[in-house]
Amino acid sequence: MAKYRVSELARLCGVNPRTIDFYTSQGLLEPVERSEGGHRFYGEDAPERIRAIKALQGQGLSLQAVGAHLASPNAATEVLAHAEKVREELLRIEKEVLMLGQEVASLPPSSEARSAAERALQASMLCALGLAQKVASIMSDAHIPFA
Repeated sequence: MAKYRVSELARLCGVNPRTIDFYTSQGLLEPVERSEGGHRFYGEDAPERIRAIKALQGQGLSLQAVGAHLASPNAATEVLAHAEKVREELLRIEKEVLMLGQEVASLPPSSEARSAAERALQASMLCALGLAQKVASIMSDAHIPFA
């Protein structure tokens, strides 16, 4: 079982260590263990819980409402955290593709390397379009409106 110190958990989740302290003081996050020196350790579910807290806050919920939502036995919290994790990963990939596009543009126009890179980018675009089509289908089947 993974255990995280406050600083490790904060770095992993992209938040300030004070955020971890605050969530703990508000009862949103609980350490699984304390060291003899009083250092808190959080369990392997803590990163997902923090992502869920941030996602719920991002939807406009107060911390009190977030706490109530997290306290209810509901799989929606895990789904929301997973959806947020996927969204973050897609944003990361988008940045990489933009950088790759710039790298391809810097290659000599008639070079074999540029032709190969352009084909790879085109294949990536087709994958992205296929993914978008799958997401649209899933949303449609689940009767989720497009924002």
